[in-house]
Amino acid sequence: MRYYNSKASRLRYAAPHTLVGVGGAASAVLGLLLFLTGWVVSLVPANYFIRPATLAGIVRNLFEMGASLVFVSCLLLLASYLLHKFMPDYEKIRHMVYRGLCCPAYGNPLHLKDGEFLPKVLCVPSNSGRYDITVTGASVGMEDLVKSASRISALINGKFRRYAVVYVEGAPDYHETVFHIEDVAQDWSLTFKGVGEMCNYDPTKLLVQNGTAIDLTSSGSMLVAGKTRSGKTTGIISLLLQVLQHGRDDYGSEVMIIDPKQAELSRLPHVVTLGEDGGAREILDAIRKYAAIIKERQKALNGLSEQWGNAVHWWDAGMHPSFLFIDEYVALRSLLPKKADKAAPDYSLAEFDDLIKRIVTMGASAGCYVIISIAQASVDEGGLPSMLRAAMSTKILFRPTLEEGRLLWPSPSLDTLAVARKYTPGDA
Repeated sequence: MRYYNSKASRLRYAAPHTLVGVGGAASAVLGLLLFLTGWVVSLVPANYFIRPATLAGIVRNLFEMGASLVFVSCLLLLASYLLHKFMPDYEKIRHMVYRGLCCPAYGNPLHLKDGEFLPKVLCVPSNSGRYDITVTGASVGMEDLVKSASRISALINGKFRRYAVVYVEGAPDYHETVFHIEDVAQDWSLTFKGVGEMCNYDPTKLLVQNGTAIDLTSSGSMLVAGKTRSGKTTGIISLLLQVLQHGRDDYGSEVMIIDPKQAELSRLPHVVTLGEDGGAREILDAIRKYAAIIKERQKALNGLSEQWGNAVHWWDAGMHPSFLFIDEYVALRSLLPKKADKAAPDYSLAEFDDLIKRIVTMGASAGCYVIISIAQASVDEGGLPSMLRAAMSTKILFRPTLEEGRLLWPSPSLDTLAVARKYTPGDA
């Protein structure tokens, strides 16, 4: 069926095994009716109009036809079972989605009109048990497709009931939308027996979970948000431990941790925290040192580019990534004076903001990144400057809520956020 029909029955959108099964059930009912008819005819007594031989022939024919139909019914039901059993999972998912989007009995979520072309639905397996569902149709509006993410999650049932849409990609020029689905109840976490096992062979990749990694060759600095005890610090430490396993490079690579709270992180050696007077001068000096490292690394890359006659990326030069981790960024900003003192003209909030902006916007080309941790996804006054929020290409929200998500990402990209799901500490 290629065109939408608002009066079409469910059967027109049924799966092949369902149609075969319905045919088998119909054959069984018809066969039983023939058996019943034959039995009724066998009870008719011989009379002047019908000879006994004629009655016996009719009964025999009815029984034979009934037996044949029951036999055919058994074959059809067996075929239906085999079709269902051996149908690939991706094809089962494809049909669930196609039926739910196109069958009028499911509410017409794409707002199709009679006579319009039905959309094409394709499902292909991705990696690690994930699937990509592509919906294409010139008659379907892009906005309707994107908004149908939650509907698609609800349509996938049966043994796939734990699957849901986790990400949506749209191509307006081609009237095409790709829905990435996965088992949202599956444990994708990585478990290590020792810190040494966390060393990834590729220093440009930071493992997040099974099948997911942050690629530092194509991403920038990171913004990590989440309320207290949501798992932010633990998650960031798991990333930094992977970086530390590679050791220092020959270009001054650095992993610098700043903890203005003077909490558990500050108990570690080399962590920069507040001075004895409660000021943040040492922290500002450390950030300046990190900014100077970026200049030196970029200078080395420029020299290599001149030697090789082509642009040299930091990973091509054998550099290891460098990170500046600022815990409780908002609290740190509140400690800095808004206006510089004449005795210390370089100690001010404006100096701090300028340094961070410079590092975030220019550091990635030299393999230098910033991880900013904030307790709430607030911006501008008293929070994170909107310029930084836009410049930081990797954003992570722990124990997400829709309200906080809107402060980090555009609203359309949050349509697939399962707000009804209960997120535990560590979920992001």
